Amino acid sequence: MPALRALAAAPRPLAARLAMCAAILLAALTGCDEGVYTGALKPNVPPTIKLTSSPPEGDTTAYAIRFSWVGNDRDGAISHYEFAMCAGNPVGFDPADTTGLDKWTKTRAMDSVFKFVADEEDVDVKYGTTYYTRYRKTHTFFVRSVDDRGGRSEAAYRSFTAQTLAPYTIINVPKNPFPGQSQIVPPVVRFQWYCEDPIDVPWNTQEADSIRYMIVQYHRTILDDINANPASYEQYWKPWIAYHAPGDSGTSTVVGDDEVLGAMNSYVFAVQAKDEAGAITTIFDPKTNVRVFAILQNAGPILRVKEPYLGRWQYLGINNRPEVFRLPAGFVLHFSWTADASNYGGEVTSYRYGWDITDINDPDEWAVDPSPFTTSAPPISFLSGVHTLFIEAVDNNGIATIAQMEINTFVLNMTRNLLWIDDFYSNDLFQQTNYAFPTETEHDTFWLAILERAAGFSPSLDVFDTAARNHQPPDIELLWRYKNVIWSYSSLDEVNAWDDMVRFTPESAITSTSILRFNFLSYYLESGGHIWTEGKSDKNGGLIAVLYPLRQVEPINLRCEITGPRVGCDGDTSGVNTIAYKDYCVSVLDKIVPTTRNDPRMPTRRSDWDAMTYGYRDRSDPVTLSHPALPERLDLWSKVTAPGMFFDPQVRGFTYGEVYNPAYWMSISGVRLQKCFHPMYRMRSRYTLSAIDNATVAFWTTKHADVTAPVPGAVAAPSVHFGLPLWYFNRAQVDSIADVVFSAWGISAR
Repeated sequence: MPALRALAAAPRPLAARLAMCAAILLAALTGCDEGVYTGALKPNVPPTIKLTSSPPEGDTTAYAIRFSWVGNDRDGAISHYEFAMCAGNPVGFDPADTTGLDKWTKTRAMDSVFKFVADEEDVDVKYGTTYYTRYRKTHTFFVRSVDDRGGRSEAAYRSFTAQTLAPYTIINVPKNPFPGQSQIVPPVVRFQWYCEDPIDVPWNTQEADSIRYMIVQYHRTILDDINANPASYEQYWKPWIAYHAPGDSGTSTVVGDDEVLGAMNSYVFAVQAKDEAGAITTIFDPKTNVRVFAILQNAGPILRVKEPYLGRWQYLGINNRPEVFRLPAGFVLHFSWTADASNYGGEVTSYRYGWDITDINDPDEWAVDPSPFTTSAPPISFLSGVHTLFIEAVDNNGIATIAQMEINTFVLNMTRNLLWIDDFYSNDLFQQTNYAFPTETEHDTFWLAILERAAGFSPSLDVFDTAARNHQPPDIELLWRYKNVIWSYSSLDEVNAWDDMVRFTPESAITSTSILRFNFLSYYLESGGHIWTEGKSDKNGGLIAVLYPLRQVEPINLRCEITGPRVGCDGDTSGVNTIAYKDYCVSVLDKIVPTTRNDPRMPTRRSDWDAMTYGYRDRSDPVTLSHPALPERLDLWSKVTAPGMFFDPQVRGFTYGEVYNPAYWMSISGVRLQKCFHPMYRMRSRYTLSAIDNATVAFWTTKHADVTAPVPGAVAAPSVHFGLPLWYFNRAQVDSIADVVFSAWGISAR
């Protein structure tokens, strides 16, 4: 709540002075009787009156006060009562306020609540850490009885001071990302606010009675000036408006529709509230009832566009460059969108879209008329050419944002069997001594020997080395020349193309300046292509690369924690659109050596306990059981575990791995397995009580296993992922695994 300030209070009379003046005043009041009674045989005895409920004389009280009275007439009956109210005390008020019957109000009630003005600023009062402005005013209440012959009693009266706390206003639209500081708004902006009126204490509130607002040009000392000399700005205020005036005019206004606001200037918009007692807001604070703003001519609705495989984008304004995509012929596009103008108090009123528009001002070129309900385009695909989708969002002030999506198609051509993307970075500048890391030649020799087991593989044609291409991923058109792909990756982002391909930007982090890459591996899988991914999966390597490095802590729930660890699943759940969750069917990621999350639910994690000793084939998964040729075990290579080597089991276990859907965290976080996730190999740790003992380190994903690419020789089959670099493992066992995978893909040369 804002701190509110005060003016000076009216002087209170001394009790002695009241008593001294009362008799004089009452005598004058008795003479105010203008009634005439005729025909009485005996003189009329005037009635009497007594206040039975009222504030103590001279008291300071709330501005809404209950008064009760009772009259008596010994020679007749009470006909009615009359009351009058005037500002001041018996010496300070104007006697004309009670002279003449027109100053009195007739009533038959003997009890009523009266509301008195309290519009004289007093002092600031503090409740807790917040200051409120107190307003006061002194009043005198008079009441008299009238009998059935027109006789009037002497008036009973009570003087008191009514007080209240001033109302306050909070401007809540447009939202200010930096409260108290200036902000940028479009040429036409809607301001909205709410008011509350603390009656006598801050927690006893009601709505304000009325408001007014002003717009003035900003200068460096203006806020100090308004607070110190509010009367000097009286000419700038709009008239008072009832808080509940029609059309929400008491709670909002549009600025810029009939005001000329320069784009190079800054302005102050301020709102003042008044309560039913006349108290008004007198503190002007940019955190509450004041906004300092400047005009940005190209502001408008924020338009968010989504396509399930291409990604998500955010646009602002009409001069946006098109997003450009190269896609295989037949790619089915599913574009949808939403827009938001609330950051400047606007409302989105319509959308429309159209393909290959040459003149955006020609309504006939758009596919639909403007409508608030057009938030998607029908699915569409192209066999050739270049095509551009235009999407427009318009707010209630006529300000538009336009997005453009340019689609370049190429012919689908999966004529070759297998592409190896060599994304595992090494070199031959060191001599092998302990097998902690392979040289470039050692790693290439290992994989080329495996790839020879695939029919039609050519080392000269079917290898894409990312190190030779500045660690960039292959072109999308190259990928679509192959029915199957093996991608071996590293664990360091700076020498890896894998992370650039799979990294995901959460929906809540997308801005108009975000640069998003199309992860075409997802669509390759949906199109019937098959992928075998593996590599050094410690640190930043593996599927954890879908997260930005600062978010990479383990274990992590991909659906609920794409922006960082939390308990529960409130907030951004766009992690379901990562390739790891959506296509690989992994719900929870973990590491043999994790970047451990700070969470009291975590069990003990120690690398000497959790390190892997060997892998074993899953004994219950139906997909794995359908391939009995898979070796029962997956052991480390004998050269790697020889005495004195880095992974000598007498010294340490294997740690370059990632694990998937570990049972301990699935249980703690209440996550269920996806049906398309099928464990192939599980690990045995060095310590049987390790939290990740028996966790999955290799799996099949059947998300797209029923899709056959529309080319000769294609088959429907699952894809494979190993969270381990297979170079470190038994050669014969790895060869057998490759034979099973290549056989499932229909490309085995054995």
